[in-house]
Amino acid sequence: MSYASENIAASLKLARENKGLSQRELSARSGVPQSHISKIESNAVDLRLSSLASLAHALDLELTMIPRKSVPAVRSIVRSTGSHKPHSNNDALRELARAQRVLDTLSSSLPDNLAANALQKHLQELNDFHNIWQETGSIKRIRQDIERIEGSGDFEKLEKIAKETQRLRNMLAHNVPSHMISEPISRPAYSLDEEGSDG
Repeated sequence: MSYASENIAASLKLARENKGLSQRELSARSGVPQSHISKIESNAVDLRLSSLASLAHALDLELTMIPRKSVPAVRSIVRSTGSHKPHSNNDALRELARAQRVLDTLSSSLPDNLAANALQKHLQELNDFHNIWQETGSIKRIRQDIERIEGSGDFEKLEKIAKETQRLRNMLAHNVPSHMISEPISRPAYSLDEEGSDG
């Protein structure tokens, strides 16, 4: 494997870890078999363009060919925008991935539960926020609440957790940290999950 391929493989592995994803979870998102992802990350196989494109898309990365003389400028931009809070984001994304795994286990026994489906959707949407690092504690509490339901079987609490997760998602969308807001006093004028919305 060439030096360039090794760098790309290392970058993909780092991006996966920064998102708090296991190889199996990345496989589910990208459609690339987990065994192939393992081989790519360990430099045991040449990386095909189709696999690279699928993995990059699943990791919110963009493949772009740029002139060589522009590389230093692009690297500088990536450093300043993509990695200013990598370790903090890691913690939040790991908690989020753990919450999703617990809910996946729970949902397998509740395939048609509307609250579980809504919660799954809201947790997935949280992955898209670059400011998620500021809500690591909130995500951890959501994960712990889901674990308590798994232990007790009190599935009625799922609706409350789904609403709390939706509220957290809305605050992240507006870049308002949850510690600055107590419980909402009135219902918002709109919701980000209404049908036909762009978000």
